[in-house]
Amino acid sequence: MRIQTSPRLAALTGAAVAVLALTSCTAAGTGDAAASDTEVDSAISALVPEDIAATGKLRVAMDGANPPFESLSEEDGTTYVGLDPDLAREMGALMGLEVEFVPTSFDGIIPGLQAGAADIAMNSIGDTKEREEVVDFVTYYHNGSVALVASGNPMDLTASALCGAKVGVLRGSLQQNTMLPAQAETCQADGKEAPVESAFQQTPDSLLALQSGQVDAVLADVPTLVNAKNANPAFEIAGPAFKNPNPGGVALPKDSELVAAVHAAVTKLMEDGTYDELIEKYDLGDIAIEESVVNGAVS
Repeated sequence: MRIQTSPRLAALTGAAVAVLALTSCTAAGTGDAAASDTEVDSAISALVPEDIAATGKLRVAMDGANPPFESLSEEDGTTYVGLDPDLAREMGALMGLEVEFVPTSFDGIIPGLQAGAADIAMNSIGDTKEREEVVDFVTYYHNGSVALVASGNPMDLTASALCGAKVGVLRGSLQQNTMLPAQAETCQADGKEAPVESAFQQTPDSLLALQSGQVDAVLADVPTLVNAKNANPAFEIAGPAFKNPNPGGVALPKDSELVAAVHAAVTKLMEDGTYDELIEKYDLGDIAIEESVVNGAVS
């Protein structure tokens, strides 16, 4: 028996049609100028559902604003670069499908999958029990969260101690929906002010807010904020990292027949060394996993 969807996720389901319309009007799918030359794997391509195989395309939702996981190339402004696009291209090649990226805001990814706007989503998406109620995951990394603050850390903050701070988060993220609410309860129990949430559509927006002093910290995934810190000396990481007990993965519509093909593709990329090469390419060794599973959340 499937677990009943929570009220918050039920609301997302109800909004799916509206998100699909928005995606179609403002962010049409784009072809891929950097397709992989990996050969088709006949066993994996045989797992692709007939309706998707007939289109010849694998539609991948992502927001393109979360380096080093995914961003748009500085050279042409249209080619998707990063770990997620590279993995998506390799997966698509093994399946015999051309990858088509579907620009989607992070908070619109799950409703968009439910509405059929994309076949899969790759956007540094954490796998949780709550999300598994409405989508399935094929895991490919393990992650944690850190807080990014102004150099000198004037409020002496850490990812797990943000009481009284104005905190920027990605709308729809684990940091917004799980981590900050838990901290609010802890802060209030200790007689301190709860963190004040500022939610943004894209992570770069939250970084601009930090730089301008609109927020005191940004709470997000480790690689994203380390990348931001390295690019801007005005920022520093307020460690240590808050380790996430759950993995991250490819998200798919619940009970999608494509899960088997995606899992087989990710597993092969791990076995043949391609996954390790891409992890090393983006200096993401700390988030690598040894085995991909379907729905690996523990909480």
